[in-house]
Amino acid sequence: MDSYKMNKLLDINKMLTASLQLNEILQNVIIAASELIEVSDVLIIYLYDETSNTLYLAEGKGIDKAALQQIAFAPGESIAGKIFADKQSKLFASEAEIDYYMKNMTEENYRHYFAGVHEQKIKSAFGVPIINQDTCYGVVIVDNFRVDGVFTEEDRQIIERIADQSAIAIDHAYLYQATKEKNELLRKSISIHNQFYQFIIEGRGIDHVLQLLEKIIHSKVTFMTDVQTGETIFPIVRGQEALGYLQLERRVADFTNIDQIAIEQASLAIGLELIKNNALFEKEIQFREAVFNQLTASISERDLQQAISYIGWEKDWQVQSLVLEGRETPLWNIDQIIDKERFIQAIEKLAQNMGIKPLIFTRAMQLVIILPIFRSGVLQQFINEIGQTSKDKQIYYGIGRATSIKHLTISFEEALRSIGYAKQHQVEQVEYSMLGLERLLHEVKDDTLTLFMQDKLNPLLPLDSVLLTTIQTFIATNKNHKQTAAQLHIHPNTLYYRLKKMEQTLEVDFDNEKEWIDFVIALQIYVSHHN
Repeated sequence: MDSYKMNKLLDINKMLTASLQLNEILQNVIIAASELIEVSDVLIIYLYDETSNTLYLAEGKGIDKAALQQIAFAPGESIAGKIFADKQSKLFASEAEIDYYMKNMTEENYRHYFAGVHEQKIKSAFGVPIINQDTCYGVVIVDNFRVDGVFTEEDRQIIERIADQSAIAIDHAYLYQATKEKNELLRKSISIHNQFYQFIIEGRGIDHVLQLLEKIIHSKVTFMTDVQTGETIFPIVRGQEALGYLQLERRVADFTNIDQIAIEQASLAIGLELIKNNALFEKEIQFREAVFNQLTASISERDLQQAISYIGWEKDWQVQSLVLEGRETPLWNIDQIIDKERFIQAIEKLAQNMGIKPLIFTRAMQLVIILPIFRSGVLQQFINEIGQTSKDKQIYYGIGRATSIKHLTISFEEALRSIGYAKQHQVEQVEYSMLGLERLLHEVKDDTLTLFMQDKLNPLLPLDSVLLTTIQTFIATNKNHKQTAAQLHIHPNTLYYRLKKMEQTLEVDFDNEKEWIDFVIALQIYVSHHN
């Protein structure tokens, strides 16, 4: 290698290390290679794209760039792909060898390649990988279309040196570009964060957050509260709780990095808005309970009027108390801050659809609903609607009587007793005014009831199923012997024998009104305790 070429290589090294711009580096490589390899007709640099796992045209001389930019060589495909995969330079000895290396080029790539080299056939060629620290960034291809075997081993060595120098420069350019992109991404993400944060500070609400997100990502976004899954869904999460979901028009992974950052920032902003709204909702629920406490207290006419005006009631309305409580599990998940709010809002929506203005609040794990009553059956219709809306929940319903607003305390206390009775006896729905003897027994201590039952039935205890069925049927037929025997499918004499046996064992007379009533009450207690 002569001194001119040696000095030229030193100048090229300085030139390549002086720039961090990839395009400038590649252009300098082409210029330098052209000056040192004078017999070259075409110089091409292909760089590797990790995302597509292909080699693409980065720079070139003597070519139709528009055509070659359509090429995507896989590693191992044609001359460029093989040199990239092997990480070894190659000087071709003949045109036949060139053809052999190019024969696995895809039909589409060949069409673009042939157009890119102006439909000329290669006579001489060599290729060199661009490698730094065992990382191959691409290849340099040098072609001649006029003479066979025109390139020498020295030509190959010169391009190898240029390629080695350019590999370091490309590595630095990639690092510089990556750092620049990270800084730009950080700048944009901070800007996006500040925009969403400002919306929350100003109390713009979820709709404005969604509008801003759509403007940034140029795509439609819908906020949803029902559980959603799929690649187009972005959950709004607080800890382990999903507060809501963003429905996107395409897969989350298909959005750019900055768009994904915008989606995440929007979800955080919406999450904060939901948490803030929930805190306000809890305060509203507490205030409603305070209003209820006022309605059930001895207050002035003025304070009463203020309370009912807040709810939207009229002074002469009739109201009825309804208390809800979960059976096996609470009505709402206590570990999820939004669950309670959404359950109550669903109840409120039902009431709104029915044209009702209820007062709704919570006490511990119970939901209290004070319902204005304008027509017969409205309460039962409301309960039925709740059941349809909350099919995933098992609910106890305790109902108090309809009263004036001034006597609301009576209705509420009855609703509480009803829910207690419902839980104790596992009855889904209990209306206190419809209870007969049960409501009196429910108010008596359990120990007292047990002692009464034992005093009246002890000689018969434990009751076998035959006697129990017999006496229950006898009571249900209002002591009609004929009907009882018919329903039990037994002879009247058999019934007479069973009843007499019970009377003798208990030393009572079922025709004695007092003794009969005591017996029936004791039996009801027994059945209740053994249900």
